[in-house]
Amino acid sequence: MSYLTDEEKAEAIKKWWKENGSAIVGGLILGIAGLFGWNWWSDRQEAQSVAASELYMVALSHVEAEQYTHAAAVVGELSERGRSTPYAAMGWALLADIAERQEDTERAITALEEARALAHDAGYAQILTLRLARHRIAAGQFDQAERLLDAVPAEAFAGLRAELRGDIARAQGQPERAREQYEAALAAGHNTEYLRLKIDELSV
Repeated sequence: MSYLTDEEKAEAIKKWWKENGSAIVGGLILGIAGLFGWNWWSDRQEAQSVAASELYMVALSHVEAEQYTHAAAVVGELSERGRSTPYAAMGWALLADIAERQEDTERAITALEEARALAHDAGYAQILTLRLARHRIAAGQFDQAERLLDAVPAEAFAGLRAELRGDIARAQGQPERAREQYEAALAAGHNTEYLRLKIDELSV
């Protein structure tokens, strides 16, 4: 077994460092840069989320005070500054609520379309889609409503989906099909007083 002298060891280390030092230093620099970059991005996302949350609460307070013009202005700012957060979609859903209070179906449809486009969560997007389908039905836009219902696959919404299909059939003068859909909604566990009233009306 051969042993290296101290000088030979030092020389070997120098040689190894010369061959590999640049790669190691470069890797460290990239790693540190990546860490700082990630921290910066995370901080930025958190700051945006906090700002968007505050804007949403301001918009909500305007809605509660029936200051609808101010609410719309805040939602406009929210959709720009908080586009990457859930609050942007929630803001447009607020505008749909205002339109519903004012019985403005077309404006509700527009607001819900915007909300759907900005929704990041799949479940929330399906809820918005069901709301939009209801307004499409109210506007007599039955084909669009059917396509929207086809875009809601979650089993959790099976009952409401069937009820809305029943509403389409009833509006189109198809009482038997409407009853079938309403009964399917009940079977899916969607047992509401309003749904039972619809079924009772078909029996008159």
